[in-house]
Amino acid sequence: MKWYKIKALMWRDLMVIKRSKWRALQLFYFPVTSVIIWGLFAIFSQQFALEAGLIVLAINIFWSFSLQSQSGINNMMNEDVWSGSIKQIMTTGISELEYIFSRIILSIITSFVILLVLLGMSVFWFNLSVVAANPAITFYFAVSSLVASIGLAILIAAVFIYLGREYVFLAWTALQLFILLSAPFYPVEIFPEPIRTISYAMPYTGTFIGIREFVTTGSASGAAVLNSFIVPIVYLIISIPLLKISFRRAKRTGILVNID
Repeated sequence: MKWYKIKALMWRDLMVIKRSKWRALQLFYFPVTSVIIWGLFAIFSQQFALEAGLIVLAINIFWSFSLQSQSGINNMMNEDVWSGSIKQIMTTGISELEYIFSRIILSIITSFVILLVLLGMSVFWFNLSVVAANPAITFYFAVSSLVASIGLAILIAAVFIYLGREYVFLAWTALQLFILLSAPFYPVEIFPEPIRTISYAMPYTGTFIGIREFVTTGSASGAAVLNSFIVPIVYLIISIPLLKISFRRAKRTGILVNID
């Protein structure tokens, strides 16, 4: 991989975001309004169950962070397809890894900016002080969420490139199903046995279990932190070769050239 190619594609994406006012608004509007909604719910629920409201707020912050991390990668790829610019990009000699890594790096930067804003709001407005009192644990769970989102984004990209643009809807629908099966607000045991097995194979399940423990006790065990990384790393390891296979097939069959 060549850094100058990655940097050039990142700069291009930043210019696209700058020119598209709705993209800049989208980056912050939905995460910020979600935190306000659930932050107010956390305040209201304190009279009934303090921890329950804070758990919902914390989970939603990491949910928004995960969504931004994953969709930030896939949506830029979708724009390349719908605008037809993917043809020009691929004729520059950029490799599949350079192409995806430029999107990953930019998504990491924007996602962490948004996460800092959301965490700041939650601490100063809604008294989610545990994330400020234990920044290391907060960071670990942020990284595990990020690894899961990157792995999922690469898998979605591989499916889309392999099967064609009819599957671009996965960019904004797949995460919802993965979150649902990851049992964000409740223990995995609430699912019937077959779904329970699937839930443990979801990339966010370990992270959500750890976050609930973190908010409830003010800390998280080493096992909880470690478990939050195991499945996401597996997703990441599997996704990269699948992406390379999809790109090579697309180049061989002409899907990338005739994608519009």
